[in-house]
Amino acid sequence: MKCAYCGNEAKGTKEHIISCAILDLFPECYITFDNARHTSHESDPMVKDVCAVCNNQRISYIDSYAKDFIAQYFTKKYREDDLVEVEYDYVMIQKMLLKYAFNDMRSHKWDCSFFEQEIIHYLMNEEDNVPKDNVTVMCGVAINVSPVPDAMFGNLKLRWCKDPILYANSTIRNIDYNTGQVYLNDNIEIEKFEDLAVSYLFKFNSVQFLLMCWNKESDKIKQNNIVLECQYPYHLMKAEETKAVLPICTDESNYHHFEHIHVRWDGLFEVGLMRKYASGGKFVHKEEYEKEWVKEEQKIIKEHPRGKK
Repeated sequence: MKCAYCGNEAKGTKEHIISCAILDLFPECYITFDNARHTSHESDPMVKDVCAVCNNQRISYIDSYAKDFIAQYFTKKYREDDLVEVEYDYVMIQKMLLKYAFNDMRSHKWDCSFFEQEIIHYLMNEEDNVPKDNVTVMCGVAINVSPVPDAMFGNLKLRWCKDPILYANSTIRNIDYNTGQVYLNDNIEIEKFEDLAVSYLFKFNSVQFLLMCWNKESDKIKQNNIVLECQYPYHLMKAEETKAVLPICTDESNYHHFEHIHVRWDGLFEVGLMRKYASGGKFVHKEEYEKEWVKEEQKIIKEHPRGKK
């Protein structure tokens, strides 16, 4: 086998698509749902094309940072009025998401030509701390603002997908404030970005990352980043900053259908507020359900301990 990172011939080892260190933070999520292959199984998603040296030494520093970062901020749930400020290393966030995207693409045998030698070197070398200008990262807080509890949709805390759908306009055309009737937009457009090579959306419990990888020679990257920052309810992460206050990036629809990314001004955000105010300011039955579900999760953790598969 030829190692996907160093290129040497060696015996393949199992490389987790999403770091085992992150999976260990959420032991209740013991089932892998593979929508691409229409299957589910009680095992971690892996790819077996990395040599032992790369897997256990050269790229393991990325997983260590990922675990610490997710554990510090995102193992808990947030409410709509919470101020979520994070401190981060932009280079390590880039590396974390690039590594997971690369792993996932190889597992599906998709075109990995974006991950040429420069990107591979970036991932393999901890001392390489110059961020890639053709890689954009956006981040937001995932909060369930809908009246439907997480567990009703499978309690999917860890999710990722290639080619998320970025809308160019609102899914809601009009709201009649007298009757509360909502009119859907019949002409929903999808945003098309020039020179986009790879895009991914990742969810780790209460955070979502949007990864956009551009063709290296593109002259549209700055323009595309301006559109992304202005149009979507995510924070555009930057190399020159170390702290950020993260916005809520989900509405009552795309929290459960996370591959759909709505514009900041989408009427669904307002519809969600209207629904909540009409319910007295909170979803009582949802809150009661979720309290009971926390107890159920503790039972699941005991019944399905990590590493016992």
